[in-house]
Amino acid sequence: MYRTTSNLVRRYNSFAMPRLRLVPASEDAPLFVVGSGRSGNTLVRRILMASGQIYIPPETYVLGELIELWPRTMMLSWRERVWLFCAQFEKHEHWPTFGLPNLDEFATEAQHLRPRRLRSLIEAFYLYLACKSGSGAQRWGDKTPWNTYHLPSIAQRFPDARYLWLVRDGRDVALSYRDSGLIGSFEGAARRWGDANASCARLARWSPNVLQMRYEDLVADPEAAFGKVFDWARLDFDPAMLSTSVGPMGDVERLKHHASVAGAISTSSIGKWRNTVSERELAAAPANFNHWLSSLGYA
Repeated sequence: MYRTTSNLVRRYNSFAMPRLRLVPASEDAPLFVVGSGRSGNTLVRRILMASGQIYIPPETYVLGELIELWPRTMMLSWRERVWLFCAQFEKHEHWPTFGLPNLDEFATEAQHLRPRRLRSLIEAFYLYLACKSGSGAQRWGDKTPWNTYHLPSIAQRFPDARYLWLVRDGRDVALSYRDSGLIGSFEGAARRWGDANASCARLARWSPNVLQMRYEDLVADPEAAFGKVFDWARLDFDPAMLSTSVGPMGDVERLKHHASVAGAISTSSIGKWRNTVSERELAAAPANFNHWLSSLGYA
């Protein structure tokens, strides 16, 4: 029943999304880093947080589904809705990356929140996480590749947010997914990459608040590329941020596939697929994989 309802909500939001053309981003709008995983998402999170001007927590995973589920809680009291909201995060397998025992304190505070709306609750949640992490930032963002499957719903809730669409050669992405064990096969990882970029492209057609940035540019000329990202995001940039330690990041320390994020920015991962991926694997990739390779300039 939930999946059916969630799919209906997602479909409705897809039809409604063209209205986003009329909503320019505000100066202090939240920033969503979107696109396929393994595209430099966590590196971008590290550099943005090094500015001290914005806080981005570990991947939340459940935000999109939570937004789509929310209409089904209308008959509950605000207190019950708050506790359900918190449970969505606490019960996820990656909750330990947040470094908190539970959200009891936040739930108690949020019961007195005004206005009693989901957007206000989400904003209060991210700022609570910022405070608990020791960040003084009053602006927040999210870096969760899984959000690409829920972009219509997220964008309807946050039409004034900024969306940074990270793009990377899909062959390197699929290889990284496979070798890290996150997705079992090159073919499955190639499908994930194609689906993610197709979703971001739909958002970019409808919203004025999307910036596409290539991973290859971020690591080849980080000062210029991140300078552009910061300027677009209305954040102040200093090249020293590229090598500034931001301390514990939660998921980076716990998950092996983030091991390289804390190191120096490098181009060493560009084109690794050439000596590793077989012709057979490339031939087995889904049709939308080759379509997006061409569309994004990686043919």
